[in-house]
Amino acid sequence: MAKTKVTPFVDPVRRFVLLTNAKCGSSTVRTWFFANLDLAAMQRRPLRFLRAFGPRYAWRHLRDGRHITPRDVGDIERIRRMANYYRSAYCADAMRDGRAKGFFTVAVVRHPESRVVSGYVDKICGPERGEPWVREVVEAGGAGGEISFDEFLGYLERTPDEVCNPHWRRQSYLLEDYRIDAWVRLERLGEDFRKIGPRVGVDRLDFFEQRIQSNPYDPAAADAAEAARAADMPAMGSREVIAWRERHGAFPPKDAFLTEATRARIRRIYARDFALLPYET
Repeated sequence: MAKTKVTPFVDPVRRFVLLTNAKCGSSTVRTWFFANLDLAAMQRRPLRFLRAFGPRYAWRHLRDGRHITPRDVGDIERIRRMANYYRSAYCADAMRDGRAKGFFTVAVVRHPESRVVSGYVDKICGPERGEPWVREVVEAGGAGGEISFDEFLGYLERTPDEVCNPHWRRQSYLLEDYRIDAWVRLERLGEDFRKIGPRVGVDRLDFFEQRIQSNPYDPAAADAAEAARAADMPAMGSREVIAWRERHGAFPPKDAFLTEATRARIRRIYARDFALLPYET
C-alpha cells in the first residue's frame, strides 16, 4: 500500500512553508513552529486571526482547535495533536488551493548516514519496537524476531519509497516536489535558522539551543566505545543492541554502525538524497 506524503507546515503570518521528514528533528522543529506562530496569542485577537487564516479555518479552529492549542513547549503530546490537526485542517487546504503559492520554502534535513542509524536504534531497538509498523519491518527483513543493522539495510535496498515507512524513507521523496529556498541542516539547526531569521521570525530562535527528543549515544567509557567498534555492530541482532544499551546506559556510538561497507550501501540506498541535499557523499 502506497504511503501518503506528509503535508508541510504553513505559516500565513510570516508567509513561509516548512518541510521536514521523520527523524530530522521533527519534534524540536514542530515545537518551535507552534511557539513561533503563537496561536494562543492570536486567538485573543480575532480580527488578526481571521485576516491571517481566513474565515474557514478561523471558524474550525475556534470550534475544534482552541482546546488543543499548545501553551507549553514541554507538552509534547499536545503539540503532536495540534500538528496533526493543523496540517489537516489548514495546511492541506492552503497548499492545495494556492494560498501558500510563492511562500518562502524551508526544508529541514539530516545527513542520511546519521538518520538511518537513528531510525534503526530509535525505532527497531527503542521503546516503539513493539508497534505493528516496526514489527512489520523486523519480520520482513530479519529472522527469529530480530533484525541486525545489516539486515535493516537489506530491507531498505529492496523496499520502494512508496511503501517505506517515513522514518527511513529517503528525504527527497517528499522534498523533490518543491522548490526549496533554504536548507536547514539538523546538525546546524540553530545556525542555519538564524541565517533565515528575517524570513521566519527571530524571537524564538534561541529555542534551538535545546533538543526535545534525542537518543543517548556514545558511552562515556572509552573502552565501551572501543568495544562497540570491535563488536561488528552492523551484524549484531537488535536484541543484542538493546542489551548493549541496558549494560552501558546508552546506544553504541553511531560510527560503530558506519563501516566502509555500510556507508557504501547507504550511499546507494539514499543516492537521490545525496544528489539533492546539501551533503557530500
